Amino acid sequence: MFFFDFSWPIQHFLNQFWWQINFLLLVILVILGFLSWKKPAYAAGLTIILLPTYLFRAKIWFVPFTFLELCVWVTFIGWLIKAISFTNVRGRERSPSPSLQTTPLASARGSSDKSFGVGAGSDEAMFSAILTACRQYQWPIILIITGATISTFLGPNLAAAAGIWKAYFIEPVMFFLILTSILKTEKNKKIILWSLGISTLSISLLAIFQKFTGFGIAEPGWVNPAARRVTAIFTSPNAVGLYLAPVALVYLGWLMEAIKRWSDKAIKPSGHEIIINFSKILIIVLALIAILFTKSAGAYLGLGAGLVFFAIFGGNKKITAGLVLAALIIALILPFSREKIFSLMSSKDASGQNRLALIRISKDYLLASPKNFIFGAGLGGFARIQNQSRDPLKLEPLLYPHNIILNFWLETGLLGLFGFLWLIILFFKNGFKKILVGAYGNTPLRLAVMAALVYLIVHGLIDVPYFKNDLAVLFWVIIGLL
Repeated sequence: MFFFDFSWPIQHFLNQFWWQINFLLLVILVILGFLSWKKPAYAAGLTIILLPTYLFRAKIWFVPFTFLELCVWVTFIGWLIKAISFTNVRGRERSPSPSLQTTPLASARGSSDKSFGVGAGSDEAMFSAILTACRQYQWPIILIITGATISTFLGPNLAAAAGIWKAYFIEPVMFFLILTSILKTEKNKKIILWSLGISTLSISLLAIFQKFTGFGIAEPGWVNPAARRVTAIFTSPNAVGLYLAPVALVYLGWLMEAIKRWSDKAIKPSGHEIIINFSKILIIVLALIAILFTKSAGAYLGLGAGLVFFAIFGGNKKITAGLVLAALIIALILPFSREKIFSLMSSKDASGQNRLALIRISKDYLLASPKNFIFGAGLGGFARIQNQSRDPLKLEPLLYPHNIILNFWLETGLLGLFGFLWLIILFFKNGFKKILVGAYGNTPLRLAVMAALVYLIVHGLIDVPYFKNDLAVLFWVIIGLL
């Protein structure tokens, strides 16, 4: 059975319904298993909706796992079994005997392929999609997985490192493979996009509720109304921004795509389309309000970078540059924002000093020996390094150095870091290529997906945008959506 890993007020509330929640989780697994065979796109969508369920934890024998991990495995196994079965069926249908190709069973099999959710409706189309994605990103993925695998045996705790390896690398890449097979039709893409939006609603609404009540905020220091920072179900305000902001940016592009389609064709939207796009606006607005209440400088900075990227490549560059300049001038004129900007740039506040200390600790370790420089500290190894040199009165114990480059370098070594950087470069190269060719369509949405990754990179310069169960899967969803 599952136990809960939330802040105490939320956990105390949920414990009252422990049996009911566990029963519901088991029902969801059954539904997910059925969908993974019949409708893989819906199974993938349901898994995305359930990203926050990594906070439901359990053990099978001595192996710890989360409910989210179970969802990924159930979806992947069902999808894989169906893929293999269709491969065998199609192979028999193509046998020399003409009778096998004209039987009602063969005809039914062929028509049922359409339910697989891969656009062309055949296993060839599915495997073609997977091979295309693998060809695009195969070497970066190989480097990342290889670096993470080596680092598993270099970490201070093999069991903990193995858990990180499967939850942050193997399972997210497995889910990425599923996505590449289903994101070939507009219908399936919409399923995934709506799932992303639905997954944010509980986070946004709880964060907004916390702003006015203080209920469930992870740290007592953030509960005081004068200094209140919302955390939703997470342990920090930054985690709220890292989850909500990328989805909000993707939804902005999806909304702009619909508006562009109406304006290009000079048609009025139907009542159904108005409701659909109002729902998109609602998801965006709720997410932005929740992000505002986090008071996270990293979230604000990343969101600004993502919006500027989207505006520059999706709109008028001169107007965008003028608006950005005007916003900077206003921010520098206003005393409150000017103080925040100078504090962030100079790193004189406590948060900035802590991040400088983390960079110093990381640099000292990496330069201490060639082995450290090449292999890093191993999965889960930074905490031990930090504890050896941190001042406990000034710096709290942390799992990662809060910098996306140092995170990957220390956790997965140079192999993993090079793979990650290569993946990012290929992602933007492929994105701009598809936009410039113009034959792929969906330009606003594609730009917004790229803007979502810009957000993660910029916010990741001062935080941890990948090494977390839900964020690791979300990262690969963004890669797959391109």
